Order: sequence, then C-alpha cells, then structure tokens
Amino acid sequence: MKFVLTIVSVILVSVITYIHTPKFGSLPDGNRLERIKKSTNYKNGQFHNIHPKDLAKPVGFLKTCSILFKIILSIVGNQEKARNEIPSTKTNLINLNKMEDVLIWFGHSSYFIQIEGLRIMVDPVFSEVSSPIPFFPKAFPGTNVYTTSDIPDIDYLVITHDHWDHLDYETVKKLKISKIICPLGVGAHLERWGFNKEIIIEMDWHETVVFDNGFKIHCLPARHFSGRGFLRNKSLWASFLMESPNCFKIFMGGDGGYDTHFRDIGKKFNSIDLAVLENGQYNENWKNIHMHPKETIRAAKDLKARAVLPVHNSKFALSTHLWYEPLENIVEFGKELKILTPMIGEKVDLKNKEQKFKKWWR
Repeated sequence: MKFVLTIVSVILVSVITYIHTPKFGSLPDGNRLERIKKSTNYKNGQFHNIHPKDLAKPVGFLKTCSILFKIILSIVGNQEKARNEIPSTKTNLINLNKMEDVLIWFGHSSYFIQIEGLRIMVDPVFSEVSSPIPFFPKAFPGTNVYTTSDIPDIDYLVITHDHWDHLDYETVKKLKISKIICPLGVGAHLERWGFNKEIIIEMDWHETVVFDNGFKIHCLPARHFSGRGFLRNKSLWASFLMESPNCFKIFMGGDGGYDTHFRDIGKKFNSIDLAVLENGQYNENWKNIHMHPKETIRAAKDLKARAVLPVHNSKFALSTHLWYEPLENIVEFGKELKILTPMIGEKVDLKNKEQKFKKWWR
C-alpha cells in the first residue's frame, strides 16, 4: 500500500509540475483581468457564448470512456490510413514577391496571408503534436513540411483562441512579429512567453482596430470555449474579419459551432471576399462547438461569402471521422458555392476568381 501511495504521489507531483511549465501559459490578472470583468461576455468568473449551451452532449462515465476509446482508435487508424498519403507542396515564403496577394494553408487551422504588401499569420502550429501530451496526437505524415525558419517577418499574428491546436508555444516563440492580435485574456500567455505587452492587442467582440496603414481588424463572436489546462473560459475566443487597405475582406472563423452570429456578421459586412471556416473534428457529442460540413456551408451562406476555405482538417485527428471525410463532404454539400481546397503549402491566388484545385485527398 505504501508503495502504491508513493507512486501516486510521484505522478501527482509530476503532473502539477508539468502544468506549471511556461507552455501552459498564465491566467489573466491585474489590469488585464479588470478589463475582462468589464466585458458583457464575462459573467461569474468566465466568458460565455451568445446562446449558452453545454459544450458537449451530457453522457455518463461509461459512455464518455467509450467515446474516448473510439477517438483514440480513430486517431491511430487515421495515422495509419494517412501514412504516405497526405500530399503537400512547399511555396517559398521568404522569397515571395510582396506584391502577390496569396494565402498558404499549413494544414489544420494554420495559414499565412500576404495581401497588399502585408503579411499575416493565423493560429500557426508547426509542432508535431496538438495537445499538452508530448506524443499524442501526432501530425499526419507529410503535413509538417514547414518550420518557423520558412516564415518571413510577420506584420500581424492573429490568434483566435488559446487551445493548443491554435496557439502553439514552440511556434510563436520563434516567429518574428510586429503586432499580435488576440481575444481578451490571451495576452497573459503571450506575456509569460516573453512578448512585449506593447505589441499585443487584445480585443473584445465587436471591437475594431484601424492601423495607420489602413489595415482594419474586427473582433467578432464565435461559439466555442477556451483553456490550456484544467480551467476553462478564463480568456475569450473569437472570429476576426480583416479588411485590407483596398477593402479586400477575409473572415477568419477560428473554431466554433453554428449560431446566429454568422448571419449577423453577414448583414453587417457586405461582400466578404473569403471566409476561412472550420470544417473538421466534428462529432455529434460536441456539435455545439464544432460545425458539421453542412453547417459550414450554412455559415458561408449566412456570411454571403464569395469563396470558402475549409480548414481544421487534414493534419491532426481530434475526432472519430476519417481524415479526408470533411473535405469530401463539403465539396459534395456545397456544389453551389466556390470552395477552395488547396493542398498544404499550395498557393491560393486571392484575386483570381477562376483558380481551381484538385481533389488531392482522393
């Protein structure tokens, strides 16, 4: 019995020590927390969605264990299915002509935008894993073709929320960044990681920042949650809409379930040129926080988007569906929309309305 207690104590101390390492970030405090408390989305010590609902479908302990077991099997199966199957290419970003208006997707929800001479990175994750567990779940073979050394100096880093598959400690620490745009509270992590607070711009829903160069960024609602450890919703989650100096509009959806905010955003911002929307890692048991491809199509229609780039797929397995299912479904359900499906690393010409992409996942 004494031996068992010793082992349990060692495990507990190890876990507590690990979750206090820098990569877990920090909780907001001081002036940052005082600003958070003034947000209309913050009540009773945490942030809330517009229409509060359970983040996941309530199930019993045995059902929860069954779901987790299926996810683990699916992750292992997807890893095997994707072995040597995920094609990619590699656009040289360092030598990219700054007058080219392009988007490069890195897999999952990470992408690079260059528009009208400005360089923007969104939710970059170049690590092999997308969770606090050092070895699980690993990126599919062939999907990690980029490293931070392949990335030029960035004008604006946009972080939609603080989950590990969107905010990666190892990646952001190595990037050269002029300004960071993120939701309320996320700056606490970034400051702990050594970023100067003067370059961090934290935003609440429905706030807008206009820079001297004419670049605008609007912080908008999303239906999701936040947290890097055991505590949830201490920082905000958001979508963003970027307007370039020449009024090219890109909606950056981040993560989240379907809700009325898409319709409201579509009414407020007429003629969104491109909507980057979550399409992957969905499951009936957490449908409130991740959209099914049919809902992604519905959201795109609500936004009145001229083109849609489906992301949150093809790099990590975080649900039970096959890795290629989200892409197969969205092109099937969204035949009346312009859906962009580039390979990882393939150049998307933002101003070319006729550009077409292969069904590379087949």
